Amino acid sequence: MAKRKFTWIDFAIIIVIVAAIAGVGYKFAKSRVAAPTVEKDKIQITYYMECAPDSSIESIKVGDPVRESVQNSNFGKITEIVTGESILWDCDDEGQQVSSPREGFSSLILTMEAEGVMNNNGVSIDKSVYYVGQTINIYAGKSTFVAGRISDIAKAQ
Repeated sequence: MAKRKFTWIDFAIIIVIVAAIAGVGYKFAKSRVAAPTVEKDKIQITYYMECAPDSSIESIKVGDPVRESVQNSNFGKITEIVTGESILWDCDDEGQQVSSPREGFSSLILTMEAEGVMNNNGVSIDKSVYYVGQTINIYAGKSTFVAGRISDIAKAQ
């Protein structure tokens, strides 16, 4: 058997393998930087729907938990439920937009108290940012409410 010599190419291959192992180890190592912590505020969120089914409104109560359906953000608990006459927009014979009530439906103003961080861009709740005027779907208690809008965001008092 012939004796093999150790060459510069062998040395370069070993260096590349060691560098690759070190790079992969560095990539998957846990970060040693402390995670930034921000003091969360109690946030009061007001949600408005022009036309919600009465059966859905009747199945919620103050204290029920609320979650946003897409990001699954925790909107806290219901603190107030206000209902009124439903508003359904339609065109009349002249093509003008008119509002009228719809039987079996009511307008809904739902006030919730959650924990989040207020900033210039709205409020951050569970790493998602929400804005006044944003249309969202929520799960409240045993009900779901589709295409309502956030009508107000303020620090709770």
